[in-house]
Amino acid sequence: MSNKRFGKLSSIICLAFLLPAIVPTSDNHIPSFSVEASAPQNYFHAHQYVSTDKGDMMVSENSTKTEPPRSYTPIGEREFTNEKYHSLKRMDATANERSSMTKFPYHRFDVKVNRDVKPSDKITLHWEGKSLSGRRVTMYAWHVQKGKWVEIEGVTVTDSSIVLNGTVKAEEYVQNRKVSVIVQDQLSNSKSYDYSFVWMSDTQYYAQDYPAVFKSITEWIAQNRDVMNIQYVFHTGDIVNKGDDVLQWKRASAFMNTLDVAKIPYGVLPGNHDEGHDFKHYQAYFGEQRFMKKPYFGESFDQNKGHYDLISVNGKDYIFIYMGWGIGKREIEWINQVLERYPDRTAILSFHEYVKKNGNRSHIGDEIFERVVKPNHNVMAVLCGHYHSSQLIVDDLDDDADGTVDRKVYQILADYQKGPEGGNGYLRLLHVDEETNSIDVQTYSPYVNQYHYYNPVKHPKKEQFTMDINVERTEKMISTTYFELNIYKQLSDEKVAVDRK
Repeated sequence: MSNKRFGKLSSIICLAFLLPAIVPTSDNHIPSFSVEASAPQNYFHAHQYVSTDKGDMMVSENSTKTEPPRSYTPIGEREFTNEKYHSLKRMDATANERSSMTKFPYHRFDVKVNRDVKPSDKITLHWEGKSLSGRRVTMYAWHVQKGKWVEIEGVTVTDSSIVLNGTVKAEEYVQNRKVSVIVQDQLSNSKSYDYSFVWMSDTQYYAQDYPAVFKSITEWIAQNRDVMNIQYVFHTGDIVNKGDDVLQWKRASAFMNTLDVAKIPYGVLPGNHDEGHDFKHYQAYFGEQRFMKKPYFGESFDQNKGHYDLISVNGKDYIFIYMGWGIGKREIEWINQVLERYPDRTAILSFHEYVKKNGNRSHIGDEIFERVVKPNHNVMAVLCGHYHSSQLIVDDLDDDADGTVDRKVYQILADYQKGPEGGNGYLRLLHVDEETNSIDVQTYSPYVNQYHYYNPVKHPKKEQFTMDINVERTEKMISTTYFELNIYKQLSDEKVAVDRK
């Protein structure tokens, strides 16, 4: 994976911390190791404070919107629980992970030093821990005179384990016998994603039994629109579980309205559970009247059983086409007509059923692939739900039959409805990177604040992969050679001549 991430936004700081302080006397903190070669010379080792012995060290955790934090004590800091303190004694990094999707997580170490510390003394800092590959992890200490967190050392992670070291002056970093240090996951120095799409599917049990999960998803999307530059949201059907249950439709409508209020473009389609009595309630709550005044909404098919949206971001033009449950000849013909109308837009198709849980296309999926995907050269991806699973099919297509692959079509199934609480809020994040000309796909739950529904060790590419899709900006140009407008008025018994000057 690339190190250019804000969508790899959930970052993990796991640690075992060692903080030696060098001062000219001794007490019950007896050093148990020799001073490293990089330690300051002409000083003797007098005190040591370590995370394996709580003693005079308090360890806290938090996440902030900036790195480093802007204040000495940011709102939300919490001291480690007894369980997490025990993890430090065991040097069990996994047990004290701190992650966040939208903020920069950190661990903080406040050390009460001995009374005999003098301004001329030197203090060495040593941290060991973990983070995610590609992230930059930095050690900061609170500079008393400057009144801000100052970087001591930072590294970009290539392996999960990290070591940070530094040396500071007591006169600059000790106040009221306290030294304060944080280690924080921050953005790498390279460029972030340019923008993102979000994809949700099969929210049926959220609407029926777990409305808090549904609420958490759309609220998270709205709250993180600017952070992740979210440009669009897909929903591939089964919005509710029982198509004739008005309460479920009211819930779903209210939660999706969060996106309306935030002015985030989105599209939906009806799944088999949304059908009820001939899609009556689906059309009442998510028919074309809900979308027809939105600037991105293109056209509806059969009261929004299908529709398309036109989205342009950073000069790149997309068309997102939807078709709901029960696809036949008419539906396929309509999709092809729309694609023929917009051949220069990169197309992503959304259906409820397409890829089965065994990783093969369904019968209707095969028909769509042969009659829609293959003949339309601008189709790059197909999204679907319906079957509880996570699957990916990638087809290499030779559009001009010259023996060379012209495009890859990514056909993705993502449906978590049979998971805890109806799926635990898992959705897909599609991060667009213009520099690498690709889209990175991740799986994340804002409800439990966790990546990956499936074990990423056992299934490393099941839910996280890169799509080689052309996201380069589409050049637009207009040039006029000549323009003429003529007005003719009816005059009785006179001839009208056109005067070209």
